Amino acid sequence: MKTINKITGTLIVLILLSSCSSVRITDSWRNLEVPEIKGKKVMVVSKTDDQTARVRFEKDLVENLNKKGYQSIESYIVFPNSSPTKELSKSETMEIKDKLKKNGIDIVIVTILKHSEEYTKTTSKNNSFYTVYPSYYGLGYYRGFYRYYGTIYVDSDPVTVLTENVKKYTLETVVYDLTQPKEKQLLSVITTEIDDPQTLGMVSLDFSKKVVKELNK
Repeated sequence: MKTINKITGTLIVLILLSSCSSVRITDSWRNLEVPEIKGKKVMVVSKTDDQTARVRFEKDLVENLNKKGYQSIESYIVFPNSSPTKELSKSETMEIKDKLKKNGIDIVIVTILKHSEEYTKTTSKNNSFYTVYPSYYGLGYYRGFYRYYGTIYVDSDPVTVLTENVKKYTLETVVYDLTQPKEKQLLSVITTEIDDPQTLGMVSLDFSKKVVKELNK
C-alpha cells in the first residue's frame, strides 16, 4: 500500500509539473483614477508582423474579454489591410483616429514584444512507466480481487539529462482610453513573461486569461 501511495504521489507531481504554465505576470501598474471601461467598446491590438500570431492572440484576448462582460473587437477586423508595426505618417494617424471614431472604439489594448533572450535549459528525463500488474507467483497472487488488481509493477529506465537552447519573451500590454485627454489616456500597463513557449495556441490562451484576470482586479 505504501508503494502504491508513493508512486501515485509521484505521478501527481509529474502531472502538475508538466501542466505548469509558461506564462506569468511579472509587473502591473494601474491608474488609480481608471474609469469603468466595460461599458465602452474595446479594440485589441497585437503589434507583430507575424499574422498568424497576431490573429491568434487578438482572437483569444477578445474572447476572454467578452466572456467577462467587455465589448471588444480584434484590430485585424477593423484594420484588415494594415500592419500594426508600421510607422505611421501624420495623415495615416488621422485616418486611423477617424476610423476608430466611426467604429465607436473608445478603449485600445495594445500588446507588444518588449524583449527576448535565449538561454540554456537543462532538464532531467526519466523514462519510467508505471502499470498495474500482479506480483508474479507468491501467496498474494490470487488472494482477493483488489489485491490482484492493485499490485504495482514498476519498470524504470536510467535518467536522461537534456540540454537545449530556449527563449524567454517579455510582453507589455498597455491600455488606453481615447476619450480622455492625451496626458490621461494611459490606464494600465501589464508586463508578462513567457518562458520556453511550446505551442502558440496554449500560450495565447493562457496569456489572454491572465491579462483579463489582471484587468479585472
